[in-house]
Amino acid sequence: MIEQKVMAFFWGVCLLTSGWMTYIEASVPENLNKSIDELKTYYIKDDRELHNANPIFLRALKDLKVNLEESEQNLLMSIIMDTYSRIIIRMQNESQDESTKKRLEHVQGHLKNLQDYFFPGKSAELKTYAETFWAIKENDPIVQHKALFELKRVYREATQLRNMKNKDRRRRQAKSIRRQKS
Repeated sequence: MIEQKVMAFFWGVCLLTSGWMTYIEASVPENLNKSIDELKTYYIKDDRELHNANPIFLRALKDLKVNLEESEQNLLMSIIMDTYSRIIIRMQNESQDESTKKRLEHVQGHLKNLQDYFFPGKSAELKTYAETFWAIKENDPIVQHKALFELKRVYREATQLRNMKNKDRRRRQAKSIRRQKS
């Protein structure tokens, strides 16, 4: 009886481990992995510039799950995917080598599919809003006056969003407490 339980446990661990390894390997398809490696070989001749402690995306990814809620994580990842797409398209347009262009096109296709499937949404629309706000001239007196005129309404909207977020959090906490009691 004990031997059967040990064997069941052993096979469970084996299946779990093989499933985890399959998941890790499946997260980047083999043909995409190969294309990325070939592009890195083509473009990166001197990797000293890569290790200057100023990553472009990795710092945001590190903080992603710790500091952001799921909807914020999805929005940020969508923005990151969009940025990658723009970088790849620029590289594709500037490349003279046809095989490199094809690899870049292949990578771009995978990025587009990933973004369309996992991160659909309004990232382009949100980007437009963000660019509009970033372009506001804070030193313009008309902008300052309009901002003051609109401030109370914007403040109320922000407060309502915060209150809705707190209500959702309290609801989840109450649900969790109820589950623990039963």
